[in-house]
Amino acid sequence: MRSLEPRAAADADQGSFVLSVHSGSRSPSRLRAWALVTARLAAIAGLVATVVMVESRHAPEHFRLVSIACVFLILVVSASLLRGRWRDGVLVLASLALGLCALEAAASWIEPRQNVVTTDGWNVRRAELGWGPGRAGVFHSESLDPKTGTLIYSADYTIDDNLLRRTKSAASGPTIAFFGDSLTFGHGLDDADTLPQQFADLLPPDMRVLNLGFPGYGPQHFLRALETGMFDKTIGPDPKLFVFLTSPWHVERTACKALWVIDAPRYELKDGELTYKGACFEGWELKARQFLAQSALYRLVVDPARRRTDRAEIDVYVAILARAARLAREKYGVETLIPYLYADDAYMRGAGITNEEVMERLRQSGARVVDVSLEAERRAGAPLAIPGDGHPSALANRLRARLLKSYVSQDMSGVLVSKLD
Repeated sequence: MRSLEPRAAADADQGSFVLSVHSGSRSPSRLRAWALVTARLAAIAGLVATVVMVESRHAPEHFRLVSIACVFLILVVSASLLRGRWRDGVLVLASLALGLCALEAAASWIEPRQNVVTTDGWNVRRAELGWGPGRAGVFHSESLDPKTGTLIYSADYTIDDNLLRRTKSAASGPTIAFFGDSLTFGHGLDDADTLPQQFADLLPPDMRVLNLGFPGYGPQHFLRALETGMFDKTIGPDPKLFVFLTSPWHVERTACKALWVIDAPRYELKDGELTYKGACFEGWELKARQFLAQSALYRLVVDPARRRTDRAEIDVYVAILARAARLAREKYGVETLIPYLYADDAYMRGAGITNEEVMERLRQSGARVVDVSLEAERRAGAPLAIPGDGHPSALANRLRARLLKSYVSQDMSGVLVSKLD
């Protein structure tokens, strides 16, 4: 019988398996060796299957940590089957995977987070804007502190037949439309406490107010909605004012830096010309961003660094709002009112610009700008944010609605028209 013995040590250094195979009878030691190799190969297959499963299902909660741990074990088991340089190389990779696993575990523990549960269907992918409400209905949302189990908020979001957050006002007539993000939508609040509803409550009952805001939107969503006319039928024939609440930290969205805006509209400014470029990320870039966004280590360490704002990105942010304000005048015959929230000084120093400069540039673009930061109330200790969450409280919306009503009444004649006056 011909025997196929292990190769020489020099060959083993190139990575051969340490096995002996005989076509004849096999000794018990050789059978045990084959059983051991088979078990290790089965373990590798099982670990690979686990990685594929958790990555495809995005479960359990810290599934990326599970994936990295499995990769570490795959490398360790693989190293046990190799010799020489191949084994050394795989062991180096295993060491790197172990370090990455430790860092991911630490980041998962440190990362501030909430356990938010909302009825399925309230947020789905949609053309042009990237995402939005999927259907009409009442969607319950709760947020719990994951460490203590304390309830942070419990709210019901009513989405009407137009796929907008419900605002009780006139069914038709002179219309004021609020565009915006979660602050306008009313994240964590019941329908009665949103900014558009608080504003509508201050108006005559024959005026109509719409809430076109949705969590995660930015100025580019406002502009894209006007360019495509997707809300024209809902707004109706008698618009009176468009409102868009903003702050300089919206630059992270217009620059496609925020993690959740991967499907958002993207605009670029070149030689003073603003151009629509499709979605923020597409193809392999989209897949890469989606992959990175699932890592606690990336979210905690890398993402904050890459989200720093520069002057050029401020220019794009202002240009988008300027284009929206101009389009509102030319296409809809209405002015745009921008309630402005001050960003903190550290953020603005990093951007190389002041809040006052941004507000002035927005005014020069033709928009109306009013400061709604409520700094005096904040310094006085007023509860302006949902504790443990940070989004505006019902009180903050009520105070801002009063500021907007006062400004519109005094400085924007012809907007608040009513047959009841």
